[in-house]
Amino acid sequence: MLGITIVTPSFNQAPFLEQCIDSILSQNYPDLEYIIMDGGSTDGSVDIIKKYERHLAYWQSCPDSGQYNAINEGFRQARNPIMGWLNSDDMLHKDGLSVVNEVFCRLPEVEFLTSKRIGFDVNGDLASYDYLSQTWCHDLLLSKELILKYSLFIMQEGTFWRRRLWEKVGGRLDTSWSLAADFELWLRMSRHAALHTVNALTGGFRCYSMEQRCNKNRDEYIEQCCQIIDREIALELPPATHRSTPPPLIDYPLREKPAHFEVLTKREHPRISIVTPSFNQKQYLEECIDSVLSQNYPNLEYIVMDGGSTDGSAEIIQKYARHLNYWQSRKDYGQYHAVNTGFLISTGEVMAWLNSDDKYHPGAFWLVSDAFDSLPELKWLTGSPTLWDKEGNASGFDSQPPSWCREKYLQGKVHSPFIQQESTFWRRSLWLEAGARLASDFPFAADMELWARFFRHAQLHTLHAPLGGFRSHPGEGQRSEVASQQYAQEAERIVARERAFFSANQTELQPPPPPLLVRDVVSCAGSRITEENFGFFSYSRSIHFPYFAGCDTELYGRVIDPRSCNLKTYQELLAYSFLRHNFPKGSRVLVIADHASPIVSATRRYYECWSVPAAPGAAPNPAVPCKDVAAQLGSFSAELPDAYFQLVIGSFALETGARSEGRWRDICRDIDRVLTPDGHALHCFDLKAGENGFESHPLLPFLFRHEAPCSRFVPFQQAALDPFVFFRSEEPASPGLEPVRWLSYNVLRPKGYAAYGVTNESPAPPSAEQHAAPSPAPERACDETAARAAAVAPQEPEPPRRLHIGGETPAVGWEILNIAAGPHVDHVGNANDLSRFTAATFQEIYASHILEHLDYQRELLSTLKEWHRVLKPFGTLYLSVPDLDVLARLLLDKERLNVDDRFAVMRIMFGGHMNQHDFHATGLNEDFLTYFLNEAGFLMPRRVERLEMFRDTSSMEFKGELISLNMVARKLPG
Repeated sequence: MLGITIVTPSFNQAPFLEQCIDSILSQNYPDLEYIIMDGGSTDGSVDIIKKYERHLAYWQSCPDSGQYNAINEGFRQARNPIMGWLNSDDMLHKDGLSVVNEVFCRLPEVEFLTSKRIGFDVNGDLASYDYLSQTWCHDLLLSKELILKYSLFIMQEGTFWRRRLWEKVGGRLDTSWSLAADFELWLRMSRHAALHTVNALTGGFRCYSMEQRCNKNRDEYIEQCCQIIDREIALELPPATHRSTPPPLIDYPLREKPAHFEVLTKREHPRISIVTPSFNQKQYLEECIDSVLSQNYPNLEYIVMDGGSTDGSAEIIQKYARHLNYWQSRKDYGQYHAVNTGFLISTGEVMAWLNSDDKYHPGAFWLVSDAFDSLPELKWLTGSPTLWDKEGNASGFDSQPPSWCREKYLQGKVHSPFIQQESTFWRRSLWLEAGARLASDFPFAADMELWARFFRHAQLHTLHAPLGGFRSHPGEGQRSEVASQQYAQEAERIVARERAFFSANQTELQPPPPPLLVRDVVSCAGSRITEENFGFFSYSRSIHFPYFAGCDTELYGRVIDPRSCNLKTYQELLAYSFLRHNFPKGSRVLVIADHASPIVSATRRYYECWSVPAAPGAAPNPAVPCKDVAAQLGSFSAELPDAYFQLVIGSFALETGARSEGRWRDICRDIDRVLTPDGHALHCFDLKAGENGFESHPLLPFLFRHEAPCSRFVPFQQAALDPFVFFRSEEPASPGLEPVRWLSYNVLRPKGYAAYGVTNESPAPPSAEQHAAPSPAPERACDETAARAAAVAPQEPEPPRRLHIGGETPAVGWEILNIAAGPHVDHVGNANDLSRFTAATFQEIYASHILEHLDYQRELLSTLKEWHRVLKPFGTLYLSVPDLDVLARLLLDKERLNVDDRFAVMRIMFGGHMNQHDFHATGLNEDFLTYFLNEAGFLMPRRVERLEMFRDTSSMEFKGELISLNMVARKLPG
């Protein structure tokens, strides 16, 4: 870890200074050298700085010669190898210093670094600027057009550099430039080092007033920049690559070394950013999240934006928090606002959003990645539409994807079939071209409005494969008749606008492009079957055959035509292709098959191949030179060595004999015994679909019930509906019956289970005795998913503990302490005695209308100190008390309030006296409460209008007025 120095120059910025300081200290960065240089402020800034002085390496407050002199003096005090400054009205982003440290540690060639251009508004909420991920070089900084026309500058607040570069360029800001000394420094540094940009958030500029120095003096700043550019050009520096070419954008998180399974596949996959907006969709949310994470896509950025759900959604999100790049649960301004905010945070090259009641198909991201990777001209893409029913089962596929073009939109053909948002992905470059936002002024048709803007810039291509699907659950808040009418009205507005736009620009209209076929995408991308994308291969499909290219000729000496292929051949092609795509020559493979099987003959050419018979009594084939073992799996025969094979391959026909779970358990344990720790077993099962439902080998349901396959279970019924399913028909046993269809169900099982991302345990298929039995409920399956994930994943720190003092109603993640026992009370006791808890136990404490019950001479301060003791460093205290100022004013308002009303106010002030605990001993207003909080050691106490965390007295109103004083305070270490 590298030491980082931050200098904050400040002068009379008290309204923002504390937030600036907190944004730095709350990074909790272990090797931080923080220096504050105040210019002799007179607005209370010094008092704020003194609160934090024990966390500062140095600070001063005295008249200086301006901001840049203060920064120079601060850096003269500094010692750490990484440097940056943050003005007192700006802020660092959460975990910004961790990003800076990781880049400088892992990329030693980087000397000069800036980040994504996202700052803050007056309230401290995220605010985006144009050209979010702009890359830079010295010669680009010499462009006056970028300054004069686009007002495009390096975001100083997110810029850091190595000390050796600072010293190389003179070790000071040139204070002769009163406003643009930062720009002059960037040019000096970029003479000597490339300026790298990381696609992540580090620090941000706060824009809040035209009276800001940067806004008020904008013209003078630009004039100085132009003068600096003229001076730099006059130097006539010799050409240099680092000065003329911006280095590529640094992708973040930084890529890890490839796992062992990627040893034969060096290709990098584009980052895919998915945003899920959610509000009170608990019953569907977990399936949605699982459909994203179970893609096992190695370069996924997943962001969940919950609007402050009250139905337990937050608990579900917390289960998966370690697999999410970002999530929040707080009040927002609706679905599209949440999506916009999520995309603002995102960094992926490919983008999409998935609503919390919808789902993706297994393997969707891999097809999307292949398409965008292999077709540079492709800007946006949709798939063949799918419909899920309320239970999450596939209820409809489109066998032919609809084609779309701009002309259709201009003709008003915008209704069913819709462009299915759940199946649509696009490049970030198109998102930026089209305005980088969903239009919130179209609350029902914002998706359609976005498509209309996309059509101005690019054609929509359709991939002939299912990617995602819309879940239909009528009667649960989905689009009503009134909402449908509103959608139609908004659609008419959009069409009218686009017609006017087209008339003004008169671009050439193009016909819909032909559908993209999986075979073309796979062939162009050179796609392979891997552990991560095996969910796409759960059951036999005609669109799998492009993945077998080349392997068919090795197995059979010819190209296999799917139209004349039998099921056994499909299974051998799948198993052999997986082997060839993932295992280097010389690997040890055990094949469960007849010794004459083509897969045995082909495997022994490149691998050490052993075989065991698929059925008892099969004789060895002396013509095939491989190691034959007569014993069957499940017998734990000494002929098969322990921990020896990297892969076990087996095909299982329908078995109608005795069905003993003990037998299948022995087979699985024996396979685990002979596999190396990173080994895998690939099983292909014959699946019979007839009038009585589905029948399979009994080992198949056993695997899903008791073992841990890579991919989740896909219901047999979905395979029956899928227009791409690959099957072979058999004449019925009796005339008049439907033909029997046979397909293959495929399971890849890692030893001990070590799948990428999350554990994807899913409802088990029906057992052989219960062909048409329903799958277990999604909640149970997802509980098992989370449990198994916890068992195999690296151990994470315990989730933060939160204490609700005086609470009665349970809430996710909160423990309740109450003086009286109750069904949901976790701790019975008094608020002023938390001796049962050790110091620094809780991340958050919430107390509504508690403090007024405490005597202000003997109890109030000691109680707050006790709460301070059990809070963790940087923990938060949420408080609500009756506001004495408001109540006193109401009590004296004889014109508006009658005597009964004023008596009610008096009861709020002094307590209702309904029981021994309903007496108030203290009256508090903002000044009094702030005093007590400061005395107890809390910092940054601030008033907020509402807490909105629980339904309680904190939001109580009387005669239309809020009567509670709500405050938030922090605890800092020390």
